[in-house]
Amino acid sequence: MPTDHVLLFTDVVDSTRLTEQLGDAAASRLWAAHDAVSRDLMATRRGREIDKSDGFLLLFDTADDAVDYAIALHQALAALQPPLSSRAGIHVGPMVARRNSARDIALGAKPLELDGIGKAIAARVMMLARGGQTLLSAEAYAALADGGPWRTQSHGHWRLKGLIDPIELFEVGADAAPFAPPPDSPKAYRVIRSDDGWKPLAEMRHGLPAERDAFVGRMDMLKALAAGFDDGARLVSLLGIGGIGKTRLALRYARDWLGNWPGGAWFCDLSSAHSLDGILHAVAQGLDVPLGRADPVQQLGAAIAGRGECLVIMDNFEQVARHAEATVGAWLERAPEARFLVTTREVLGIVGEQALALAPMSIDEGAALFDRRARAVDSTYDPEPADAAALPRLVDLLDRLPLAIELAAARVRVMSVSGILGRMGERFKLLVTQGGRRDRQATLRGALDWSWDLLSPVEQSVLAQLSVFEGGFTLEAAEAVVALDAGSAWIADTLQALVEKSLLRRQGVARLDLLRTVSEYARDRLGATAARAATECRHIAYFASQDEPGLSGDPVSDIDNLFSAYHRAVAAAAWSDAVQLLAHCGAALLLVGPAQAVVTLADELRCAPPLQHAEQAAVARAVGNAKFMLGQTAEATHLFLDGLAHARQSGQLNLTVRLRCALAEALMRSRHLDAAAVLLHEALDDARRAGDPRLEYTARNRLGVLLLEKGEHAEAAAQLRLALDAATRLGDRRWQGGVLGNLGLATYGLSQLDEAAQHFADAVRIGRSVGDRQWSANAQCNLAFLYMEQGRHAEAESEFRLVLGEAEQIGHSTLVCTVKCNLGLALLAQARTALAVTMFQQAADLARDIGQAGLEAECREHLAEAKALMGATP
Repeated sequence: MPTDHVLLFTDVVDSTRLTEQLGDAAASRLWAAHDAVSRDLMATRRGREIDKSDGFLLLFDTADDAVDYAIALHQALAALQPPLSSRAGIHVGPMVARRNSARDIALGAKPLELDGIGKAIAARVMMLARGGQTLLSAEAYAALADGGPWRTQSHGHWRLKGLIDPIELFEVGADAAPFAPPPDSPKAYRVIRSDDGWKPLAEMRHGLPAERDAFVGRMDMLKALAAGFDDGARLVSLLGIGGIGKTRLALRYARDWLGNWPGGAWFCDLSSAHSLDGILHAVAQGLDVPLGRADPVQQLGAAIAGRGECLVIMDNFEQVARHAEATVGAWLERAPEARFLVTTREVLGIVGEQALALAPMSIDEGAALFDRRARAVDSTYDPEPADAAALPRLVDLLDRLPLAIELAAARVRVMSVSGILGRMGERFKLLVTQGGRRDRQATLRGALDWSWDLLSPVEQSVLAQLSVFEGGFTLEAAEAVVALDAGSAWIADTLQALVEKSLLRRQGVARLDLLRTVSEYARDRLGATAARAATECRHIAYFASQDEPGLSGDPVSDIDNLFSAYHRAVAAAAWSDAVQLLAHCGAALLLVGPAQAVVTLADELRCAPPLQHAEQAAVARAVGNAKFMLGQTAEATHLFLDGLAHARQSGQLNLTVRLRCALAEALMRSRHLDAAAVLLHEALDDARRAGDPRLEYTARNRLGVLLLEKGEHAEAAAQLRLALDAATRLGDRRWQGGVLGNLGLATYGLSQLDEAAQHFADAVRIGRSVGDRQWSANAQCNLAFLYMEQGRHAEAESEFRLVLGEAEQIGHSTLVCTVKCNLGLALLAQARTALAVTMFQQAADLARDIGQAGLEAECREHLAEAKALMGATP
């Protein structure tokens, strides 16, 4: 007798292709991981395995358990390496459960068989789903308790092969789920109710051009576009630079969501329109409406209204945006059920408009698009491992623009991916179609020419000058660097106009930047002119005049601009500015690394004439700090001594105090603690005399570290608390984090472990928030060591590995050595002795190379102990 059952089918998407790519052995390991994950989840969600192929056929007690399982499975499979994407279908309905005999089971039969139309429905529902998608029949959706705690959405009615009546399909999932209508298939297709019954969606009247090639990625943007209309928007402007894929996205949305528009979806190409009449002609053509003698705006409004719930796509509106109110504005009022989707490089600026900025593709989407288009132009395309590894970098340099990616992919007939990457300095020569196409999308330059021609002369001038920036800029920087003619608009208005025209983009809260492609194009427009030289001079002067990075406690945002300004200053023989910019670069790299870059930059000053005392002191401090981070203590000490002499000659108290503190730290590392103490007390006296609290807490922090080295933890804590109070009063977040890290060491030495752990955690959090990778890494290392003391060895190992990666990236050799030694201790505590030996050996060798005798001796002592545990001779 049939009884209701909750049935779930799952299937891995593209499993055959993945097996071919990985090879049988690697694929077998991956499928074993898939099976293990799937079965582990069954146990916690009360599922019963009925059958298995690439996925599973599972039986559940409730629809809620089945949905919970499916959502958890999507997340778990996405976390595998490589990640897997599955689809799931759930149906609740009458089925017959039939047990096989013991004889049949012994011969390989499944213990339980399910028969009935419900099984076929569940399989059809699953086959319709996209990767990462869970679809439910109406019966399964109705069986959820109060609709369930998940997001749900109807995808309309579908005709399934073998069933008389259409069924309604629902999607359920977390926010990351596709939430897009599934595509039609030979065994299932979407239908719309009409006056004469159910009509296939494919037969609905519409005006959408056919796709010439496969659409790739963009699921997040499709969901955002759908959400805008679902939330009641009547006019959505899809904004973006030329070549970013606005038209393809609009058309894909219209096709996938065509069932939402009983009145059809209609595509109107405005690329040739330059006037009101041009708009009306293009819309009439797109709607297939012949214009008569009546007012064409009113006639088209009536035609749109007559189609009820319809979608009108108006493509390339930017060059006629001034007519938006007279056209779209009028039709919004005349046709209340219609919705309008406009693609444009510039906001329309009319009431009711909801702007959706189209971002570039993700790296993964861009790589997938490149691969698909490359195989389309060259069937023999089979990238070598080096090319596959280079592809993400190439996609990023192409600004993840679909047009640029497609034009680059066409070059695989004659170039490898690495070859294309090596020629990106000539992107406008490289990114040109070689076929018969002659529209503005045939070249990357052509797409940008279109945008340039729509700018006013002032906007063109500002955009060209903005090309001198690297890595973004603030409004204040733009005001200082960009020159405007007398009587021109306020630059903030021009920047806003360029944002609204998709040529600038926001970068965080208070910064703007240009895509590399736009920047190079604008730089070409600026040319090798006197205007360019003057703009670069203003760029140099502005960044040379800024405070040293890190002093304000804000994250370092302008390191690319500092590098660029420094190189320009050297090229222009503007030596005073170059020295100041080197100091700024050094301070920035002290926070984020790599330290070696400071030494490389300083080499460019060799051709400079003799520098002033203050300039020589600044250079010595910058290079000395880098050498110190690299573990070259003797060279750093020499530089600090030389710099201190020049600073005292110049009379600049700020430089004198900072160099005394730096020299004291170098002496501490060499165990000359008494000499370091003298320097720090002198530095503290100078800071008080200068009345500069920043200098004072700098000196107190170093004095606290010195007291820690002497084992005087209570005195160290007192000095560090004074430094912390001063930094807090001034709101200096960076120094708060740095001092907290050292205060954690002091409280640890006083056996106040909970307080120490809190200080270390706060120091890590603050250091990361202000972009100080060096101090946050130090604090994280100390926190990991505290975990070791508490017996949390696995957690300590995980933290040490994270810190090791940071330390290696910023080039902090001493920290690398320390972390490897501590990591060896964490491994040893977990009885992973062979790995511990490797870590101790590497740490000891590095300590020897950087001249850290004390640290080397400690590492070799641990190494001997570990080897003894292995039964080897130390």
